[in-house]
Amino acid sequence: MRKRADREVNVFSLSAVDLFAAAMGAFALLAIILLPYYQKEIREITPDNAISDLLRAAEDSSVETVEKRKALEAKRAASVQNVSDIRSEEEKLLAKLRAEEAALKEKQAAAIPVAPPLPEPTPEPEPKPSPVETPKPSTVTFRFLGMKTAKDDVTIALDMNRCMGGHEATIGRAVSRIIDSLQENHAMSIVGFQQTDSGPRTTQWPPGGGLRQINQSGTQAQAKEFAQGLTRQFGGSASMLDAFGKLFSGPGDAIFLVSDGLPNPRANNGLTPERLVRELTRLNGGRKEIHTVVVGNYFDYDGTVEFMEELAAENGGEFMALASGRAGVCD
Repeated sequence: MRKRADREVNVFSLSAVDLFAAAMGAFALLAIILLPYYQKEIREITPDNAISDLLRAAEDSSVETVEKRKALEAKRAASVQNVSDIRSEEEKLLAKLRAEEAALKEKQAAAIPVAPPLPEPTPEPEPKPSPVETPKPSTVTFRFLGMKTAKDDVTIALDMNRCMGGHEATIGRAVSRIIDSLQENHAMSIVGFQQTDSGPRTTQWPPGGGLRQINQSGTQAQAKEFAQGLTRQFGGSASMLDAFGKLFSGPGDAIFLVSDGLPNPRANNGLTPERLVRELTRLNGGRKEIHTVVVGNYFDYDGTVEFMEELAAENGGEFMALASGRAGVCD
């Protein structure tokens, strides 16, 4: 009878398998517990989130850029306003300086006595006529507050727009001094012009469109009375383009314009003051001298002195400013 072999049971091997199984179960359990956190971390580092971060950064940079641009625009607007204020102050100071210079000229002219014209010498009798022509007497030069002209025929053009209201006394004195400054060899006329609802209108002395000699009886008194009547009719605006068109075709070699220097573009075919000067100069073509006298509160309005001064300079005339102590009625 064969002997039975002994059987040996390996307990260690079963324990190791059990240990490995328990470890695998623990690992699986930990993996299940930590899986959500792992997925969250993965999502945070995905390209989509990176793109979102870049978009947010770009939006923040855009907002910051817009704010900086607004700040720069505000600084630029403030700088432009400062430059405009400085230019306005410079223009006012220049106008005051010119007015003071004109007043000084007026004082100097008043202080210098005007010598009476010398009597013409009595010609000596000659045995026979001389073949040489006798020279004509020299022309007496007109002088008014520093302005002068050698022309004999003079026209005073009075701007009658509503902005001249309130300066009647100053205007009356200015026109009277022009009339009193004329000599016996001069002839004159007065033209008032304004723009009404019915269109441009001119009023002229003497009637008929001619000139009146100063040496005629009553000429100066009648001229002053007519000018005084014009100062009571200020209103509307004024078309210098229409008025000077008539003055250029009428009598007179020198025009003395008395105005506030505020031409209304709507009454002058839409022309700005600068373009109006060029157009009047073109229409004149050098035929007549244009002298200008600005009256009123020209310190309060930009461009009045410049318009009147340039109009005179471009047409062979001279310029003068007469300040008025009373405020006008022009808005």
